[in-house]
Amino acid sequence: MAMAMSCMRALVISIIFLASIRLPMVTAAVSEEAPPGGYQFELIHVDAHGNFTREELIHRALNRAHLRAAMLSAAEDKDKDVDTNSAAVSGSFSVQVQYSPKTYMMELKLGSTVPETTMMAVADTGSDLIWTNQLKECIGNPSFTPTNVSCAKACGDVGKQCTTCMFNKTYGGGNITGFTGTGTVAMTTGADTTKKKEVALAMACAIDWTQKMLPPAAQGIVGLSRGPMSLVKQLGVTEFSYCLSDPLNSSMRSPLWFGGNAQSAAGGKKGWRSTPLVEISPERSRVPEWAKNDYYVELDQICINGKCSGQLQQQDFRLRPSHGDKGLMLVDSGNTYMHLDPKIFEALKSVMLEALGVKVVTKVITKGKGKSEMNCFDETPTGKPDLVLKFPKADMSIPWASYVEKGEHGFCLYILQGMSLLGNFQQHNVSMLYDLKEKELSFKRVHDCSSLVQKKNDCSSTTL
Repeated sequence: MAMAMSCMRALVISIIFLASIRLPMVTAAVSEEAPPGGYQFELIHVDAHGNFTREELIHRALNRAHLRAAMLSAAEDKDKDVDTNSAAVSGSFSVQVQYSPKTYMMELKLGSTVPETTMMAVADTGSDLIWTNQLKECIGNPSFTPTNVSCAKACGDVGKQCTTCMFNKTYGGGNITGFTGTGTVAMTTGADTTKKKEVALAMACAIDWTQKMLPPAAQGIVGLSRGPMSLVKQLGVTEFSYCLSDPLNSSMRSPLWFGGNAQSAAGGKKGWRSTPLVEISPERSRVPEWAKNDYYVELDQICINGKCSGQLQQQDFRLRPSHGDKGLMLVDSGNTYMHLDPKIFEALKSVMLEALGVKVVTKVITKGKGKSEMNCFDETPTGKPDLVLKFPKADMSIPWASYVEKGEHGFCLYILQGMSLLGNFQQHNVSMLYDLKEKELSFKRVHDCSSLVQKKNDCSSTTL
C-alpha cells in the first residue's frame, strides 16, 4: 500500500464534441488555492498494454482519427447518429471500430477511506464535467455525495429521470445520465511524489450511458476545458502543461502538470514560443455554444522547406473567431492525426508539390471488414524537411516523422481532411503549456517527453 501510494498519479487528455448538455445547478467544490508546487500526473496511452505491432498501432490510430471525424460531423447535425461499430466517413467508406477515438487514460482513487474506489477514465479538454460510471450505487456510497440527497433518493426509488437533480449529456458518439454531487480524490502535489492531498471535486455519478463511447478499460471522463466545472478550474490553477511521448511506442509514459511547476517541469523556462489562445464564435463556426471553452489558435500559413501556402483565408476554415479575419485551428490532444479543412488541405498539397516534388493521392486501405482512406505521395519525395505551422507570433516546426510514415503503402501522411485541428501525432515530444490567465498557448520541442516523467518507485499502475 505504501509503495502504491508513492506512485505518480495518472491522467489522460482527450477532446470530444458534445451535441447537447443539461445539468442541474452545481458549484465547484474546491475553494482553496493550489499548493505552490502544483499537481503532477502521468498520461497512459490507450494501447499501452495491447502488445500491438507498429503497423497495428498506425491502423488503430487511423481508425480513431476517422471515427473522430465522423463524431465531429455528427456534432454539426444533432439528428445525425454515429454507429461506433462502423463509423461512416468520406462518402461510402467506413471504419470498423470497437473502441472510442480517445487516446489516453487515467486512473483515479475516489473516496477518503481505505479501500478507495478505483476508476480508469479519459480526460476531455472539450468538457468541463467530471463523471464516472464505476460506482455501483450513486446513493449511499461513501465515495460520492449527491447534490440533493432527498431528490436523488426519490428519483432512484421510482427509477425515473428527474431533471431537477440529474444530468443528461450527449456526446457525438453517445450520451450519459446520472446524478451531480461531490467526490473526494487524492492526488500528488509538487515534485515529491510522497506528498498527497485530498481534494473535494464537483462530479457526477452516471447511471446510464452508451457502452461504446469509452475505451473498454475506462469508466468515465475528466473535463479539462476552460469551463467552470473542469478539473483545471476546480484545482484553482491558471496553467497546465503536458508532453506526449511517441504514440507508436505506446508503453512510454507522458507527464502532465497543473499549477506551480507547469512550465519549469515541462522543460525549463527558456525556449518557449507563444501564440494567443483565441475565442471562437459558435454562430460563425456552426458549433454548439459549449465549444467556446475549447482551445483554439489562429493559423496563418503552412510551409515546407521555405515554400509557403500564402495567407490562408478565413472563409476556407470552418472554425472562426469572435473577432478578427483569420481562421482557427483546434488544439486537440485527444485526436490522433492533424486535420485540415478541404481548401487548406489543397493548399498543403500545392506546397508539397513545390517543396517535395510529389503529388498527394488518396489510397483506400482495407483491413478486415473495414475500409479507410490515407493521403499518400505518388512517388518518393526529395528530402525529409519539417512542416511548419505559422501561428501569430510563433512557428511550430513538425518533424518529418511526425507527419509522414513510410510503410506498406508507401509514404503516407498523418494528416486527414476535416475541421482543422492539431492532433497528438504532431504534438509528440513537444511540451505544450496552456496559460489561461495570459490566454496563451506556448510550446517547445524536447528530445524525449518520457524523460520528463518524475522518477518513482516500481509500480505497475498509477493513480490520481
